[in-house]
Amino acid sequence: MKTILIPIDFSSTSSKALEIGATIAKRISAKIVLTHMAGIEKGVLTRTTNFEETLYHTKLAEKQYSELLKQPFLEGILVEPVLQKTLNFSSINNFAKDIDASLIVMGSHGSSGLNEIFKGSNAEKVVRSSEIPLLVVKENELAFAPERLIFASNFDEEACDAYSKIVEIAELLSVQIELLYVNLPGKEFISTIEMDEKLLRFFNKVNHPDPVNAIKTVNRVADYSVEEGVFNFASLSGADIIAIPTHGRMGLSHLLNGSIGEDIANHSTLPVLTVKI
Repeated sequence: MKTILIPIDFSSTSSKALEIGATIAKRISAKIVLTHMAGIEKGVLTRTTNFEETLYHTKLAEKQYSELLKQPFLEGILVEPVLQKTLNFSSINNFAKDIDASLIVMGSHGSSGLNEIFKGSNAEKVVRSSEIPLLVVKENELAFAPERLIFASNFDEEACDAYSKIVEIAELLSVQIELLYVNLPGKEFISTIEMDEKLLRFFNKVNHPDPVNAIKTVNRVADYSVEEGVFNFASLSGADIIAIPTHGRMGLSHLLNGSIGEDIANHSTLPVLTVKI
């Protein structure tokens, strides 16, 4: 049985992540492991705490777990709650590997929340350290019933492993994968022939059974920024998930140079799936 890891702080945002995680768990017949770091909501473990404080927040978390597990959307899903007493988001990767998680699902508070998160806080620490695919979701009214997933990439050879993982996830979720290259003006621009050559190298590298025809499956859009290109294509294609590769601790991939990755995650109303290169 596959495992989905969901870090929670018992906010409405993490409840949304849990709801989406439950949808995925039902689709792929997976179990859910919930992890909560005691005191996360007030940051009490960022300073020296005494036994009484630790006990209080432990008991509070146990009560909140009990209430959370009563949610109707969890019916029929195996859910394992785990309480951690150390506030360390960077350790989530090790925990995910220990439990052999196939996916991590985390909630965000939208633009302002992700602006804080992706500049040195919670989700960024997970993105940078996680060797497990990470799905960052927003708290909104959009129903999660994914049918189409966009994989946006520059198709450099270093993105081959990320591509393979995305294909696996798309097949696992039974969603259609749309490949996207955003051609930018100026020094970033490449010609059709150059693009074809790059794509041929890429599909040969991933051992695609028909690399020549695979080139034709890549959607190519011209726009003024990667963010605009991704969002415009996502809107036109009716995408449900945006997938992007990252370099993890080494920083964001070429696709995500500067603030592009943060901007996509900040401004996207769709779930954003990051996969480490």
